[in-house]
Amino acid sequence: MLVNISLEEAQNQILQHSHPLDAEYIPIMSALGRVSAADINAPVDLPGRDQSAVDGYALCGVADKYHLIGAGKPGEVPQSLLQPGQAFAVSTGGNLPDGTLAVIPHEKTELQDDYLFPREKVKPGNNIKQAGEDFPRGSLLINSGSIVGAAEISLLAAFGVANIEVYRQPRVAVLCLSKNIISWTSNPELGQMRDSNGPLLGSLVIRDGGIPVACSTAVTDAIALKSTAARLLEQADVLIITGGTYADGENESCSLMKDLGAEVLYWDVPVQPGSHTGFSICNSRQIFALSGNPAACAVGYHLFAAPALKAMQGLDPGLKRIRATCSNGFSKKAGSRRFVRGQLMWTEAGWQVTVLPGQKPSMIRSLLQCNALIDIPAGSPPIDAGREVSVIVIETLKT
Repeated sequence: MLVNISLEEAQNQILQHSHPLDAEYIPIMSALGRVSAADINAPVDLPGRDQSAVDGYALCGVADKYHLIGAGKPGEVPQSLLQPGQAFAVSTGGNLPDGTLAVIPHEKTELQDDYLFPREKVKPGNNIKQAGEDFPRGSLLINSGSIVGAAEISLLAAFGVANIEVYRQPRVAVLCLSKNIISWTSNPELGQMRDSNGPLLGSLVIRDGGIPVACSTAVTDAIALKSTAARLLEQADVLIITGGTYADGENESCSLMKDLGAEVLYWDVPVQPGSHTGFSICNSRQIFALSGNPAACAVGYHLFAAPALKAMQGLDPGLKRIRATCSNGFSKKAGSRRFVRGQLMWTEAGWQVTVLPGQKPSMIRSLLQCNALIDIPAGSPPIDAGREVSVIVIETLKT
C-alpha cells in the first residue's frame, strides 16, 4: 500500500484499474447522455435522392419558357424523366424527377396555361438538396466514446436506427461510517445529523452518467458492517465509503476495506480538504474512502471518483483545467495543496473565478453555485484579488 502520495499518483493508481464496462444495446430514445461504444456509419445516403429545397418547379435545361408536365405529391418518387424545356411542380423536401437541372421558387415564375416563364436566371444546382448531401453512405455518424445528445438521436432516427450500442453505466453504492449520521429522511435526536453526503454523491453520480444503487448509513456491529459493505459491493461496480477515514488515530474505512479482502492501493493524499482518503480493489470492484465532511467529500469525489466513472464509460477521465483571475482572493496560506471551492464565469476581461463563502470542510455553503476548484499549490501565500490561478472545471460552464 502506498502512503501519503501525490494527487497525480493517486489518480494514476485509480485509472490503472478503471476500464470501459461491457457494452449493451438500448433504444435510441433511452440513449440521451449515454456513451457510444462503437463507431456508427451511414448505411445509406441522406437524403436518399435529390430533393427540392423550396416549393417551386424542377426545370430541365436552360430556356426562356418551360412546359409544365405534372406535379409531385409529398413522399412520391416522380417516374417522369424531364426533357430539356420541361418543368415539374415540387414541394419543399419533395423528390425530384431525373433530369432536373435546378429548382426555381414559385414566386420567381409566371405561369401561363401550361407554360412556365422564369423571372430569374436558371443556375445549375440551384435549390437542390443533393443525394447524400447531409451524410453520404459510409460516412461516420457517431464516434465510439461520444456522448449521445439530442442531435445524435435525431440523426440515428433519420436513418431508421432503432438501437445503439453504449457502454453500461457504472453502478455506485454509498456507505456512511459516521456513527452519528442517520438517514436524511429521519428526524435526528440530540447529537445526530442527517446524511447529506449520500444524496450529494448520488446526485453527482447521476450527473456523471452512473447509477446510484444504494445509500446506507453505518451499523454499530463490526460483523454486520462487513456484511452490509459486502452486500453493497455485490450490487455495485463502485463503493464509496464516507466518514471513518480518521478518528482517534484509527482508519475505520481502511480497516473495513481490508476486512472485505480488498487490496488497498494507497492511503492519504496531502490535499485540503479531505487528505485522509484511500482507494482499493475488491474482485475488480472499486472502493473509495472519502471524508465525512460534506465539502471534503465533494472535493474528493471530483478529484478521485469522477475520473474513474468517466473512464468506465469510455470517456476521457482527465480533469479540465483553465487559467482564471481570482476576483476576491483567498486569505489563508496553503500548508498542503488546497482545493478552494469557487464560481467560474466568463467576463469581458476573460475567465474569472470567485472564492465562495463557507470554505470549512464541514460546511455545505461553499458547494452552492460551485462549478470549479481553485488548485492552490502547497506552501502558497494568501491569494490576492486579481491574481491568476489554476482552476479545475467541475460543472458545465454557462457563458
